[in-house]
Amino acid sequence: MATDKTIEQKEIESFLSDLKHENPDKRKMACLALGKAKSTQAVEVLIAALNDDELIVRECAAEALGAIGDQRAVGPLINALKDKEWYVRLEAAGALGALGDAQALEPLIEDMQDENQAVREKAAQSIGEICGLGDACGINEVELLLQDLKDQSKGVRWRASEALVQIGSASVEPLITALTDEDPDVQMRAARSLGDIGDKRALEPLKMTLKDKNPDVRDAAGKAIDKIERQNK
Repeated sequence: MATDKTIEQKEIESFLSDLKHENPDKRKMACLALGKAKSTQAVEVLIAALNDDELIVRECAAEALGAIGDQRAVGPLINALKDKEWYVRLEAAGALGALGDAQALEPLIEDMQDENQAVREKAAQSIGEICGLGDACGINEVELLLQDLKDQSKGVRWRASEALVQIGSASVEPLITALTDEDPDVQMRAARSLGDIGDKRALEPLKMTLKDKNPDVRDAAGKAIDKIERQNK
């Protein structure tokens, strides 16, 4: 005798059915519920929902795919980075960071030029998350992230700094060069990132930066030196 379906499976099937409902609120709630349930069974229909007519459904579908973490979603989420609505681009960038697939790096780097600062910030954060998983990132990513230290958005600059730290060793020499940038904010972020990376190569350049005319730059350099020396005792 066949056993009854579990309540959880019945709920998932109900949500899968709701993804085809004419009411966009029903479709939205179904996306969120399937993401929360981490249902791999829902991946293909959620990928299809990335092309829904309703903004909120596309946005929630991207969020759900990031929560589920299935690699089948990487390509469709990369395509969603070009969505006309920034809310969708934001969620797609965040989902790609959660999936951690290196093939998303180049599209996310392109996303760092998005007109919306929230999207640029999320793209930088996701680059850092992917770079932190292995050795997928190198000098090309570093150079592009260094450019983002000059972004008009403080949040983007912060996320770019974090991503450079996640990359680690490959960031050190370019960050040392950035210590002499004409922008004091870039200098300070470079010093802080070098302190967080903890590579001894940065010690002498940071000591030279202690002579900078800007007291905030000197302070950042001093703190970075202390941090590196503590890490290398």
